[in-house]
Amino acid sequence: MKKIALSLILFIPFLLAAQTLPKPDADIIQSLEHNISYLADDRLEGRLIGSKGEKMAYEFLVENFQSMNLWQKGEQGYLQKFKIKKISYKKASLILETKAGELKFERIDRGKNFPLEGTGIGEVSGKCVWLGYGIEAPALGHNDYATHKSIKGKIVVIKLGRPDADNPHSNLAAYASLEAKLDTAFHKGADAVIVLNTNDANIEPDFKPITKAKFTYGPVYFLSKTNNLDSVNFVNAKAAIAIDTMGIELEGHNVIGYINNKAEKTVVIGAHYDHLGYNELGGSTYRKTQNEKPQIHNGADDNASGTAALIELAELIQKSPFRSQNYVFIAFSGEEEGLLGSRYFVEHPTVDLNKVNYMINMDMVGRLDTTKNMFSISGTGTSPRWDSVLNEISVDNIKAKYDPSGTGASDHTSFYNAGMPVLHFFTGSHYDYHKPSDDWELVNLKGELSVIKYIYTLIGKLDKQSKLSFTKTKEVQENSRGFKVTLGIMPDYLFEGKGVKVDGVTDGRPAALAGVKRGDVLLQLGTIELASMDAYMKALGSFEKGQSTSLKLKRGAEELTFQIKF
Repeated sequence: MKKIALSLILFIPFLLAAQTLPKPDADIIQSLEHNISYLADDRLEGRLIGSKGEKMAYEFLVENFQSMNLWQKGEQGYLQKFKIKKISYKKASLILETKAGELKFERIDRGKNFPLEGTGIGEVSGKCVWLGYGIEAPALGHNDYATHKSIKGKIVVIKLGRPDADNPHSNLAAYASLEAKLDTAFHKGADAVIVLNTNDANIEPDFKPITKAKFTYGPVYFLSKTNNLDSVNFVNAKAAIAIDTMGIELEGHNVIGYINNKAEKTVVIGAHYDHLGYNELGGSTYRKTQNEKPQIHNGADDNASGTAALIELAELIQKSPFRSQNYVFIAFSGEEEGLLGSRYFVEHPTVDLNKVNYMINMDMVGRLDTTKNMFSISGTGTSPRWDSVLNEISVDNIKAKYDPSGTGASDHTSFYNAGMPVLHFFTGSHYDYHKPSDDWELVNLKGELSVIKYIYTLIGKLDKQSKLSFTKTKEVQENSRGFKVTLGIMPDYLFEGKGVKVDGVTDGRPAALAGVKRGDVLLQLGTIELASMDAYMKALGSFEKGQSTSLKLKRGAEELTFQIKF
């Protein structure tokens, strides 16, 4: 769950009071505490997709759905399985020949020597070039490349940190990040990079056995401070690096329950239950201390809170008089890896999506600020009726900020992209977001109860009304991953064919202006074939704002070519 842009504050204090819940407030709070504390317990190890903790979580959800006698609406009972392909490091080795002798690192040791996440595979051998900190900032009086005419075809050796590490306001900081150093080295023609740490004060990178392949560099091998290489002379040294990977599959599980009122309309209520685990796949905002072991990210607010609210709403609606619509309750997995579970459900629905009236998503609803007493609702522009309906609801004096956008970094986006009205409920970001400190004791249980009352009141108000119409909204620009240009598409990360499948198109951006549509498969951008997401990101990185190029895509069985201007 990421931060969202919010636009309009509306506070109508006494219009439509909250409907009476068919369960006492005290019992709901007790249930929330029990469910959130279980899901965010260390035993579940952060509920990473495909992990033992995810299994414990979905088994817990299945037990709750069974206890309510919800219909099974998965593909195997309550479960809907989906697989995602990842890359895992199979082996990595480094052999160094220096004046002092030969150093061998023949196996990955996650606390001592390992390949850095997402760096290239293959075998590279040759002469080493010692570049100190590997910083190129001549305007600031520091350039480690100044005495080297060329590093093309060489293996560069650099160390972590910067010369003025004690200065928190240093201008060199922007040039001293590991990503900046690698970017400089490879753009100057290095074949490979060896990174070493010689200072106990430096924060060392973690070993990620499963890589997101976010870099497009050659092989990069890291040597920890524990190797004691402070005094090693790398002048005239030689090195041989070999890094190999293997493809693996992770299996995610959506949990789907159903109230069948034999109605013409269906409401989808969802929340994701997965989180970051030990940060194996990245995403953490936690800055660890030197040599600290990986920490469990329990994700109490993100999103055990939304999952617990989903369980409560399923029980409340099961006991309610709301019988004019059917209700689907979906606990999604894979949200943290790119809305994978919700996208899979939309592509492989177990209910008729043409009958879906609207979708409600709850992501991080457990930290209502008691001072501001304010939460946010996104998606209010996805149907012309949302504003009038929401303006009539007042619950516990909590105030709502409206954001019209139908997209964002959570699961409602998958349904919006498929043409359905959506609302996303969110009580706000906080310091503990994506950190190990996001624990259940910090959840505002009374505040979450108020959000549940608000949603229950909304659902009751809409139960006997006609079906909502859908409208497109002006979307927030896609994350360009640091590139200077963007196409303005949302890729389908589950697509397994050749090319990049478009899951959503942002109005007003280059792709939309050129005529690209949802469902198109992008094949080539300029001269670069888009065989994978990595190739797509590399292609974006090769263009500047104002440039034009061609875009080849497949629409159905037809191949088309469009002109793109960034």
